[in-house]
Amino acid sequence: MGSVRRGGSNSFLLFLGLNVIVSLVTVLAVLTYWERRRPPAPTAQPTETVDAAARLASAVPTSTETLVPTPTPHVYKIKPNDTLFGIALELGVSLTELMEANGLTETSVLDVGQILVVPTPGGPAPTGTAEPPPSTSPTAPPAPSLPSVAIVGVTGVGDLATEAVQLINSGGTAAMAGWMLDDASGNVCILPAFTLHKGAVSINTRAGTDTVIELHCGFDRAWWRSGSTITLRDATGSIQSTFTIP
Repeated sequence: MGSVRRGGSNSFLLFLGLNVIVSLVTVLAVLTYWERRRPPAPTAQPTETVDAAARLASAVPTSTETLVPTPTPHVYKIKPNDTLFGIALELGVSLTELMEANGLTETSVLDVGQILVVPTPGGPAPTGTAEPPPSTSPTAPPAPSLPSVAIVGVTGVGDLATEAVQLINSGGTAAMAGWMLDDASGNVCILPAFTLHKGAVSINTRAGTDTVIELHCGFDRAWWRSGSTITLRDATGSIQSTFTIP
């Protein structure tokens, strides 16, 4: 009998192995191709850190302290022959408030150059006029002006404790000895010897101690009535002023 030939089985195995190798190479080639075609993964960007507290603080406005201006007080410098009543009339303020603002009383003595605090605006405004240069030639002293005393009001009408006639001198110095106040009812008050400089004085109906700003007639009852006319006469009896009480 002849021998059996096994060459066909070896050829099949060789072909199968070669086919496997070709398949592996093909798969690897496809994978490599697709790996190259895939887009690169995006790179993560760092996230900005926001300081919220700092931004909020910068947005809040910084408070600025507001300075309140200090009001400038009104003052008055005492001149020769000034009286408290005359200053109050000139500045348009209450005599009582003027005394309280400066700790004064009706008997207080005023010194020339003394500074008074004015409780309400109304001090004399500066004129702003420049002083003329000193003259080299002597000038004659001005002639003294005549007194000009007038009744400017009556307070406390009908009340003995407060009833008073207010006089003011807007002219030269007046020697008031022998001057008098009277009315149609026969009431007469003869003023004592005193000198009224440019300024004011109060003539009280009641008794009391005379001062530089207050004199007293020394009566025990009120005189003046609404509608009465008061007459001021000088030592010769000449009428200097009249005033009708409202």
